[in-house]
Amino acid sequence: MEACIGENDMTGTAVRLSKISKGYGTSQVLRDINLAVDAGEFMTLVGPSGCGKSTLLKILAGLDQPDDGVIEIGGEIANQFRPSKRNIAMVFQSYALYPHMRVRDNLAMPLIMANLPFAARMPVIGGLVPGTSAKRRQISTAVGEVSKTLGIEALLERKPSELSGGQRQRVALGRAMVRQPGVFLMDEPLSNLDAALRTQVRTELVELQRRLKATFVYVTHDQVEAMTMSDRIAVMMDGAIVQVATPAEIYAAPADIRVARFIGSPPINILPAEIGARGDLHLFGESQKLRTGLMVGERAQIGIRPEDVAVAAETPLRGACRHYEARIRLIENLGNEIILYLTLAGDSQIPLTARLPQREWSAIRESSDDPDLLRVELPPERFLVFDAAGRLVRSEGVQNSKRLEAVS
Repeated sequence: MEACIGENDMTGTAVRLSKISKGYGTSQVLRDINLAVDAGEFMTLVGPSGCGKSTLLKILAGLDQPDDGVIEIGGEIANQFRPSKRNIAMVFQSYALYPHMRVRDNLAMPLIMANLPFAARMPVIGGLVPGTSAKRRQISTAVGEVSKTLGIEALLERKPSELSGGQRQRVALGRAMVRQPGVFLMDEPLSNLDAALRTQVRTELVELQRRLKATFVYVTHDQVEAMTMSDRIAVMMDGAIVQVATPAEIYAAPADIRVARFIGSPPINILPAEIGARGDLHLFGESQKLRTGLMVGERAQIGIRPEDVAVAAETPLRGACRHYEARIRLIENLGNEIILYLTLAGDSQIPLTARLPQREWSAIRESSDDPDLLRVELPPERFLVFDAAGRLVRSEGVQNSKRLEAVS
């Protein structure tokens, strides 16, 4: 019989994936994936639809088999283990609850199937099987402790049709918890919830994971979920892991321009640049007095986050930076902050996005003679410089970036 669950009983299990590959016909879905998840870590797989993150989760769960590579769970090679033997529980996007059963029975079902023989599950003769009553008491205790942990004790006698979306998701999570798995796998579990409820359940999931010290491998295409919930993030693109790092590192030093574009809302600004005759970085034909290690004449790409674009009605006062004229295309008022969609004036007509506090924007508006014309500065110390292939490169004077090799 599995032990009854308690808040201090569950310990996370380490997971390691080595050179995992998977294809379907001529389509290669996963390419040489390497990923190590520490015991008790909240690891999020994030990337656009079709990048292979859900396939990787299914392979880890044992619902699909890799063409090549090794799966280790708790230090044991698990490639040949059936899903039920992997000590893993999976929470899906759809709640997949039994609609005709009460919440209590939904929570108990995994333990009933794992611990009671077929005869003991029968409605009439089950009670005659030796030991059945004791096992059912243990199962009831486990269900009670899980429901208390999740705060759903008052829902135990209801059926799924009588629950809200958030309550159903808690029941689905409880059904996974009751088995005391070493690893929780979650495939877009919040995508069916509305925005406000998604924020609430997201917070609850993080608090629960920290209390349980459980290992979570979480799949999402939502960068906000990835950035706010994770200890580390694995960014996937085109079937490969491009970068594994903490949320802060992913944001400040994306190893690849695809990561830079995917993480951040609104998206990062990307500007064309090149390396001048002295090896310095040139933007719009002017030296930025930054050296990148790239060759003279090589193309480069400059990334600058919207919040790092300085905006003023007149010439900004930061002094050292060249200022540019920009026309306003669109203003998004988010209450506490403003998102400006601009176009740099002149021949380039390059789009640019800026983000600034509401108070700062109000002051700019009050001092502006032309409501559609602004001055912007692009501080070189905030540049992220990528080579022509999109890899982050070293740049003297760039304080928030460093070369990070892609993990794949």
